[in-house]
Amino acid sequence: MTTTTKVLITGFGPFLDIANNPSWSIAKGLSNQMADIDGENVNIIVPNGPLPAAYHKIHAQIPALIAEHNPDLVLNIGVDVDSAPGVFKLEKSAKREGYHDIPDIDRRVFTRAENKKIFGKAAPSLHTSLDIETVVARWRGARFFLRLSDAANEAPKGKGKSNQGTPVDVQLSDDVGNYVCGFNYYVSMLEMQKLYGTRAVVFLHVPYLTSVEEITIGVQVVEELLKALVSVHRAQ
Repeated sequence: MTTTTKVLITGFGPFLDIANNPSWSIAKGLSNQMADIDGENVNIIVPNGPLPAAYHKIHAQIPALIAEHNPDLVLNIGVDVDSAPGVFKLEKSAKREGYHDIPDIDRRVFTRAENKKIFGKAAPSLHTSLDIETVVARWRGARFFLRLSDAANEAPKGKGKSNQGTPVDVQLSDDVGNYVCGFNYYVSMLEMQKLYGTRAVVFLHVPYLTSVEEITIGVQVVEELLKALVSVHRAQ
């Protein structure tokens, strides 16, 4: 019997000096339907617009999106401007605290007092409930021939470098950070846990991509990740 898995995917809007965030460009470039590696249906849900890189807006929008779409899985995407060219990182966990130091695009932080009031006694750190090691192993096998080619762009203000013909590398990481990426990941896992008793959420850091060709490769990388994610989720 054919089953359908619903995956909610978010990407960020403008971030630092990046006007066109590749995380959103990749998310909106995905088809709304695909098949996983076992031929089962995957329904991809992408919101109408990007997620603002702002703590309080993330805290308001993520629970609303999850409640509206009732996803089986959540994939949040963000850009890592310090990532090596061609490196895509799947993050393991996120922390509850530490978002009071770096102002967001609205020039606000998530204060310690707000953290205590809103998150209360929630776990100091949350890990995805998915078998992420198996996900990455399957994902690596699928991207063997992908390369970032025709890249003639420089990362903003010297952050990271672009490289013609750079092979795609996918990695497991546990360094989502204490900025909007980590905050988004934590809020998403906490909300999925509250509603459905599972933290079927992952966060993907993508490198700084600018050209149409690079974004197209980014979409292909995420499609292969989705196939691995859904397959592992169904097996758990």
